[in-house]
Amino acid sequence: MGRNKKGILALAAVLLCVLAAVAFLASNEKSSPVEKLEESIACSDGTLSFTIPEAYDSSWYLQISGRLETGNGGMSVHYLEELSREGSWEKNVTYSFQTEEGNYSELLLYVSTGKEEADIDLLSYLPKK
Repeated sequence: MGRNKKGILALAAVLLCVLAAVAFLASNEKSSPVEKLEESIACSDGTLSFTIPEAYDSSWYLQISGRLETGNGGMSVHYLEELSREGSWEKNVTYSFQTEEGNYSELLLYVSTGKEEADIDLLSYLPKK
């Protein structure tokens, strides 16, 4: 009976490992498309970039806008407007734009997938001055 108990314990340990692996994979797959988009955002040498996730389809809408403060007040800024207007983003493609020299009071990436929407604060990706 001692051998039988060891076999059952070994089987239980293997099942526990398999369940843990399945749970881990399932939790990774539950990242929403918006979360995947946000995870791809980076800034290097004044260039902000992001990658359109695999889940992208023509129902999505993205818009990048903000406010740049200048010595004469402020001005509204918009980036990659043609892509936004035409909805011509492509899956797995990385897009980028130069950030202006200056002080942004607001810089947002608005995204709507048809199922969820979010305003992603791009200021947090810019280098601190």
